[in-house]
Amino acid sequence: MSEKLDLRNIIEIERIRNILIQEPDLLSLFELLIIVSNKRINDEKSSIDLPIEPYIEPDLSDHESDDD
Repeated sequence: MSEKLDLRNIIEIERIRNILIQEPDLLSLFELLIIVSNKRINDEKSSIDLPIEPYIEPDLSDHESDDD
């Protein structure tokens, strides 16, 4: 399940960054929040259950029945 990238979110994040430029501590905290949020989103996407196909061993011939 893939989500479309919303350009409005990116623009909003940039606006917040521009406002916080004058407050380095808050800007740093905001950047950390973005990093943690992105990691959590990526972790959630990677935890999607994919179907696992069972491994079935192929029939192997015994050498006695091989034709030369």
